Amino acid sequence: MNTQVARRKRRTLGLIFAVSAAPVVLAALLFFVVHPHGRPAYGELIEPQRPVPALTLSDLRGQPVDLRRYDGYWLMVMAAPAACDATCQQLLFDMRQFRLASGEDQYRVARVWLVLDDAPINPGVLAPAAGTMMLRANPAQLRAWLPTAPGAGLEGTLWLVDPLGHLMLRFDAPVRPLPALGVFKKLLYNSAGWKPRHLEPLR
Repeated sequence: MNTQVARRKRRTLGLIFAVSAAPVVLAALLFFVVHPHGRPAYGELIEPQRPVPALTLSDLRGQPVDLRRYDGYWLMVMAAPAACDATCQQLLFDMRQFRLASGEDQYRVARVWLVLDDAPINPGVLAPAAGTMMLRANPAQLRAWLPTAPGAGLEGTLWLVDPLGHLMLRFDAPVRPLPALGVFKKLLYNSAGWKPRHLEPLR
């Protein structure tokens, strides 16, 4: 009897997950499978899927942060040293504009800057980057997780993580803001049904 109850519970949990995940899966199907050649209009589809791993991350106060706690968000992810050159600053600006352009879906979007060293953050970017999670990261771990264009480094690339915690898309440097925004807005639109009740508060 207990075995039957346990099986029913597992089936119920599986059904709940399948129903809740359906909007994101459907968004990917609509956007990539139905699209000619199964490719996005702009950007590189990441295959196979790469879930967010256990990364060694800390915020600017030195407190550990687990990026996997932010499942439920669309994450825009970039990586750059703390000095943040012109390319870095442009990406910070682009991510901010992408989120603003999301309108009422802004709460579903989070911006992440993975800082590649322990140097002080360029004070000139603190105000423009307000609202962006700035997390100190291990470059070796990032290189193992984040794919780049052949011969390219981590800097200048923009990655997109879906609400299920999978690395989904890569926009190579130099990122073209208008096409990237078009892709992002379409994904948000097609996954409109994905609205988790409980989201991890952003820092």
